[in-house]
Amino acid sequence: MLDQGQHDAIVSQFYASALGDTPWRDTLGALARSFGSDAAVLRLADISGEFIAAESSRPDSNAASAYYLGEIFSKDPRTPLLLNAPLGSIYYDHLLWNVEEISQNRWCREACAVLGVTYQLGTHIRLSDDLTLCVAILSTEAEGHASSEAIAAFRRLTPLFEQATALGQVIETQTATRIALLNGLASKADGVILLSAKGEPTFVNDAATAILNSGDGLSLSQGAFLTRRPPETRRLQQLVQAALSGVKQQETPAGGRMLVTRPSGRRPYVVSVLASPPTERFLAGRPIGCVIHLQDLSTVRTPARDALQEVFGLTEREADFAIELVGCADLQRAADQAQMSVNTARNHLQSIFRKAGVKGQTELVQLLGRL
Repeated sequence: MLDQGQHDAIVSQFYASALGDTPWRDTLGALARSFGSDAAVLRLADISGEFIAAESSRPDSNAASAYYLGEIFSKDPRTPLLLNAPLGSIYYDHLLWNVEEISQNRWCREACAVLGVTYQLGTHIRLSDDLTLCVAILSTEAEGHASSEAIAAFRRLTPLFEQATALGQVIETQTATRIALLNGLASKADGVILLSAKGEPTFVNDAATAILNSGDGLSLSQGAFLTRRPPETRRLQQLVQAALSGVKQQETPAGGRMLVTRPSGRRPYVVSVLASPPTERFLAGRPIGCVIHLQDLSTVRTPARDALQEVFGLTEREADFAIELVGCADLQRAADQAQMSVNTARNHLQSIFRKAGVKGQTELVQLLGRL
């Protein structure tokens, strides 16, 4: 059915998708064409068979997901037989059921009509985290069910599919985790900068960008941090170089913290140099040399209104007053800023004390400032 060149080409495509170089849809299309079939599909589920996601060789992968979540799939008599096929084995129509008999079922016929395909040749793969993956080639009535040659060729590919998709799961999980962490860092109120092992910035969040661009005592020029005072500049560059040298020597230096004064006269920045820990990741090549954390001591951190309402159950007006109180720590000024009388503000304050579980204004401001 497949010569060695075709076999190797399909395996290469699967690994290309696992590495993120080729869309799964293109690889599934190549797989289907190599077997002379109409389409191919990937179906991800948990160990109990609960559907999670699907990819199809057809342009609209959402249609595949809608089908697996719909009534037709759930009532198709072939579904439980497919889901219960042994993990690691291959399956095909005439192995699992009587093709002529089951094709008389209404839901089976509707499924074939909706999908435009009749027969399937596939395998169930066990992934980590209690996930399973189905890789299936789908063919029309005219194309017929899988031949013995096709089954044998697919059987030879199955362990390679398993290896490629297992690799893909690891890579995609790490990628998703990295994106989530970077999004978290990007939205963090403090400045965060990641430097490569060569000292080059690889990530700078919005808060750090604002600090560096403000021209108020700290900047980054040609890969070097600069301050307005030479002793501070030397100290900061020494901390960074010590951290980067530790990465090159596979050691973990202590890192360090320092204050950076500001020409504007505002409270200083606290700059923390956090060394990247040693790693056994061979292929990663030590992509992070150290982390620079910037904290602006002049910034008053006020909580978001929706956070106050969701966490403590404050009303909209209570939340408005609480935000102003955190910003100025003065009842009269907070009442004026929230456009309410002092008596109304006191009533709100007592309600906020009760909901937040605190006994005084100082404790409340400290608590809400952490949110």
